[in-house]
Amino acid sequence: MIHKITATDHKVVKEISALKEKKYRERYGAFLVEGAMSVLWALDSAYQVKSIVISQDFSLPQTISALLANIPVYRVPDRLFTKMSDTKTPQGILCVCALPQTPPLPTKGMYLYCDKVQDPGNVGTMIRTADAMGFSGVMLSPECVDPYNPKLVRSTMGSLFHIQIFTDITPEVLTTMQGCGFTLVVSALHTRSLSVENWQPMANTIVAVGNEAKGVSDPILHLADTIVKIPMAGSAESLNVAAAASILMYEAAQKGGLL
Repeated sequence: MIHKITATDHKVVKEISALKEKKYRERYGAFLVEGAMSVLWALDSAYQVKSIVISQDFSLPQTISALLANIPVYRVPDRLFTKMSDTKTPQGILCVCALPQTPPLPTKGMYLYCDKVQDPGNVGTMIRTADAMGFSGVMLSPECVDPYNPKLVRSTMGSLFHIQIFTDITPEVLTTMQGCGFTLVVSALHTRSLSVENWQPMANTIVAVGNEAKGVSDPILHLADTIVKIPMAGSAESLNVAAAASILMYEAAQKGGLL
């Protein structure tokens, strides 16, 4: 059954509109997912979909309708859908997902660690690449962008629902994981840097990349078991953090037997 909403001050409209901001995502324990494919990926994942909203003329595809048991669906005028949407050209469907519980620290696998990376597009791209390369998860430092930022969620192209996300991972947590057998590999230009082509990743590895402007912070650099660099033949001063992470994850996946 589809419920119609026309009032701007309706509770559903106000709460969903507020999910664009982190403080309200934390208050309501939920985040926003937009677009038909992203909604389908959410419905077909372990995430809890709390509700779905469609615009006035949007027709639910059968692939989505088949997964809607006990999930409320709201139809709203275009003006209200635009108010709730975070995109300039809304696709006509969005859903609200419950924020997941943080998974327990892993004991094995390959992981990407983002140290103070602020751009949602960069982190979203890295989550997508980690998923494609067969990594087990992505870890974010406390200073990273919120992984449930709407732009970040869109930029993962569904990979957010396929891979484990760990937040608030401090240097102390990384130290604990090293004590449990993980190797921390940090991307940085340093006197200890090893060219990535000469790097042989271990089975249980954490690959760390740093902030867009400042790189990896000193506390993370000091923890590094291995420091790697990416050789460059051209005149570019540096690589975008998402591009660098993609190269490192490909090397790790290929040499580590994930591909």
